[in-house]
Amino acid sequence: MTLIDQFGRRVNYLRVSVIDRCNLRCHFCMPLHGLQFHAPDELLTFDEIILTLQVASRLGIDRVRLTGGEPLLRPNLPELIGRIKRETGIRQVAMTTNAMLLARYAEALVASGLDWINVSLESLQPERYHAITRFGLLETVWEGIRRAAAAGLPTIKINALIMKDINDDEFDAWLDLIREHDLIVRFLEVMPIGEINHNGGMNRFVDLTAVRQRLIATHGLEPATVARGNGPARYWKVPGARGKIGFITPISDSYCQDCNRFRLTAIGELRPCLAYDIHVALGPAIRAGDVAAIEEGFREAARIKPAGHQWKIGQKTETVMSSLGG
Repeated sequence: MTLIDQFGRRVNYLRVSVIDRCNLRCHFCMPLHGLQFHAPDELLTFDEIILTLQVASRLGIDRVRLTGGEPLLRPNLPELIGRIKRETGIRQVAMTTNAMLLARYAEALVASGLDWINVSLESLQPERYHAITRFGLLETVWEGIRRAAAAGLPTIKINALIMKDINDDEFDAWLDLIREHDLIVRFLEVMPIGEINHNGGMNRFVDLTAVRQRLIATHGLEPATVARGNGPARYWKVPGARGKIGFITPISDSYCQDCNRFRLTAIGELRPCLAYDIHVALGPAIRAGDVAAIEEGFREAARIKPAGHQWKIGQKTETVMSSLGG
């Protein structure tokens, strides 16, 4: 059985938010004050997540990414990863993290079977990184990355959201980094979602398709592939470099026509598209253990999945990103 939407796209990838809280307050993601978070007993339990993924895997979903908020704030997260690998048909389990707690959990995450991580990191400059995140320490992030690599995590990717007049002057520094280190660095375009709408909005947008063309001309970028990846990034290599770079361009070069994902929020909302608030309220069926209703919820999400966003013509998504599942 497979999930096919009305546009013929097969859905085989699910992003699962395990918590809506975060230990940072990045300007583009979360306000410093005023957010109301869900109580722990409102979050899906590990048993409920496992049941949902067992149903999802029977429908053809075989790749999962754990997100938040910050997923490492969820107690005993390595236990959940191990259970996903043992008790469901999910083939690949990845995680997106800000890495502030990664050093503490790196060995346990690798032992649990985690396949790779994406580290959100918007700057290579300590003071700038701290300013963007409000609380983050760059050395803590690098220590987490070092510990994860030493523990044997096979793939580490860095996600850098590029914002005009904030961090759009660091491309050469990122290229220097991948020349020396076997890392994958992905550049992301700003999207009009949540807090970014109140902190510069699309005035912060940088056209990464144009940046890519410039770097091809100035640095001789060549097309590349990566062994692990579920998303829309297009990858490139710099001649002689150990690592690679990728570009994720939802605005300048949309990839909606190839979208293969749903998002499951921490309270059980199944969202077929990041750009719209439409969702299937799957939480009650999950809590009741109603397998048939969970399956029907996934099929309904496929039926209502939009063709794509309308951000280029002024659409905005007001929901805070941390509550959408990353």
